[in-house]
Amino acid sequence: MVDVETNGLQAFPMVRLQEKNESDAVDALKRAALKLFAERGVDGVTVREIAAAAGQKNHGAVGYHFGSKAELIRVLIVDGASLIDARRNAALDALLAMDRPAELEEIIRILVYPSINLAPPGAEECYNRFVVLFAMAHRDLFMRALEDRWNTGYQRCIEWLRGWMAHIPERDQTERIVFIEAYLGGVLSARETRLADSSRTHTTWSSERVLEHFVQTIAAIVRAPAMA
Repeated sequence: MVDVETNGLQAFPMVRLQEKNESDAVDALKRAALKLFAERGVDGVTVREIAAAAGQKNHGAVGYHFGSKAELIRVLIVDGASLIDARRNAALDALLAMDRPAELEEIIRILVYPSINLAPPGAEECYNRFVVLFAMAHRDLFMRALEDRWNTGYQRCIEWLRGWMAHIPERDQTERIVFIEAYLGGVLSARETRLADSSRTHTTWSSERVLEHFVQTIAAIVRAPAMA
């Protein structure tokens, strides 16, 4: 039985996006853009559509507040990535401060759970869909936005995972890390998509158990024996 208080969402500090002192216009533009980008990708959305969705009569609102669509995209990436990174590093520091060895599943939970519940209460979760779509189409721009600064918690987790893969060659370790990265983003974005659909209930995706099952499947990738 999973101890949710210890292992699940409640174990991670739930600071959320848009909990900063920003103007109503900036906040509305960011929320509107994030939702549109999550649904259609950045290339399928115009700045006029973002302004209209944010309730801005001035179609140049994105340029006025952010300078450009590209800068708005960068800001959205950093907003979410910095929040996830802070959560991951805080959880890692707390775990490593314990007087015992870390367990594989504990490190994997720190990969998974900090990427969940990013939006303010009652708001639609969009960030995972946004970054997965963006990174697939514009990988170089995505990595440039992170600046090797906003994914330090992720990199720390990956180094721990490599430690549990000492039974396989380094090349195979790298391949599994690539698989895990794609799996992590794909499952979390799929979960967001289903939970954003209010036309029916999604029992599987709304269950905390499915997240723990997800953790166990990532652990299985790490522990799988070397190729014959």
